[in-house]
Amino acid sequence: MPASAKRKDSLRITCSCLPGSLNDLRCNMATMQTAIMEAKGQGSDLIVFGEAFLSGFASLNFNYMHDAMKALFVRGKEIAQIRRWALEHKIAVGFGFYENDGGYLFSSYLVIDKYGEIKGHYRRVSEGWREKNTSVEYKEGDRFITFKLDQTSITILLCGDFWEDHLLMPIIDKDMETDLFLWPVHCDYPVGQWRESIQEEYRQRSQILAKPVLFVNNYIDQENKAKGGAYLWHLGRELYALPYGVPGLLNVEV
Repeated sequence: MPASAKRKDSLRITCSCLPGSLNDLRCNMATMQTAIMEAKGQGSDLIVFGEAFLSGFASLNFNYMHDAMKALFVRGKEIAQIRRWALEHKIAVGFGFYENDGGYLFSSYLVIDKYGEIKGHYRRVSEGWREKNTSVEYKEGDRFITFKLDQTSITILLCGDFWEDHLLMPIIDKDMETDLFLWPVHCDYPVGQWRESIQEEYRQRSQILAKPVLFVNNYIDQENKAKGGAYLWHLGRELYALPYGVPGLLNVEV
């Protein structure tokens, strides 16, 4: 559907599964810039990336002194640059990163609107992003957030959030106030395993929620690493898909 045919009050979203790096911030910044320009050219209102995409999913080694230097500040130069790109191209941008806030480290996700302003700032609630028995400086968020972008309310879930049964009730409670669940992940499954069984497990999990679930995975051009995949599921139906194993961009409308 051309941009001119976009439904009134709908939100056009590009999911980016372009190749990124596990531990190269500059490479991932360059990929983001390219994807932002392509998404804007395709008439999108928002482009989203996977879990910890900006920092690089493997950029932490859980040695605190190393990780405190690797994690990024919300008011730091890298995120300031992304905010400038959002304003320049008049497109909202969502991305995962490892955050340093006063020496405390989080797995976080930001959504910046087309004016370069932060609309959603989420810190992963589930603990699976870090090794067990890390020091007290590694922390989780304490709540799920819902924010509005244009006319669309969005709730963010990060990867393992949606697999922790004790978190299901607070997630389900969000069904009443959101229009879309955004589910950025980093999944390293072999392509064959994903296609044979894992994709179906994720699709079935999405059926717990009444509102659409937008899944977006990182793509790493290395063997046995994340191989992308982006899907919009609603009540078990697959409305849009970029297959796992195929790098690229997927445009959806909600």
